[in-house]
Amino acid sequence: MQEKEFDKLIDQYLKDKLSLEERAKVDMMLDHMADDTAFDNLSAAEREHSKKRILRQLINQIKPARKAPVLIAHIYLYPLLKIASCIALFGIFIWAFSARLKEFFNIQQYASITNSTGHITKSILSDGTIIWLKGNSKLNYPVKFKGALRKVDLEGEALFEVAKDAAHPFIIHCGNLTTRVLGTSFNIKYVNNKIEVNVLTGRVFLSSKNTAITLHPYQKAVYSQLKNVIIKEVRPVFNVAALTKGTEYNMFFNDARVEEVLQRIEKKFGITITVENSKIYNTLITADFTDQSLKNTMSMMSEALNIDFEINGKSVLVKNKSKINQ
Repeated sequence: MQEKEFDKLIDQYLKDKLSLEERAKVDMMLDHMADDTAFDNLSAAEREHSKKRILRQLINQIKPARKAPVLIAHIYLYPLLKIASCIALFGIFIWAFSARLKEFFNIQQYASITNSTGHITKSILSDGTIIWLKGNSKLNYPVKFKGALRKVDLEGEALFEVAKDAAHPFIIHCGNLTTRVLGTSFNIKYVNNKIEVNVLTGRVFLSSKNTAITLHPYQKAVYSQLKNVIIKEVRPVFNVAALTKGTEYNMFFNDARVEEVLQRIEKKFGITITVENSKIYNTLITADFTDQSLKNTMSMMSEALNIDFEINGKSVLVKNKSKINQ
């Protein structure tokens, strides 16, 4: 919304010249600008009072301009001061409430990660998808996925461990190649006008302007940008260890101490695990948590060790199994 439009909208709101639909929009905007928790606890009368208080603050921002000491210039300065005041106020609103306004108007917010150090950079997206960005690469992705598709853009190379969500396909745009999955793990490498895709688990659908193929686990395809063709290798040869080197993708444990396993889980998912009974630390466990979500990983551990767990954001509590469940 431009400064003039914002000024006009507020002016019409104050003069009660807006339509019911327009007034409802401004009401909702004011609701979002107030503290959410406090606003929810107010009565209808108090909510209305709070809106009027905010509007009075808007008016008070403009009032000082009307008391210009030079009477001769008053008639000319007042419109300019009013405009300047509204622009300044608009800027404050945008600065203070930009994220909330974007959310209110359902505007997609994006983030970007560039890896130019040669080291692997890990990103965990809002849906739980883990992406290991390799050297000289760039990833553009939404801060929060909205709509029916989960879309990202890749330049360079990355190992994907896509969170399973059949209702929201995951789309990767890399050059002229589109990769579509529901929940799987694979590596994409774009170099010298060629895009190489190696599938570790699940199914991957590749498409370009004139061709499309489906890859299954341990299959590989190469897309040529110049020829615009996708070629699936009949006998693909690729080293899984080389593709996953420097990542926490491999989560296979053979007679490993639970303490070590929990530390690896913390590192992979970027979480903190608290254990009520430290006696389980020295227990040995053999399991394969590769390509599993955090919830699935903890569920598998709880079954193996006869424990319970609670996931609360970035914190996980491991506790003794309740007597009710025994």
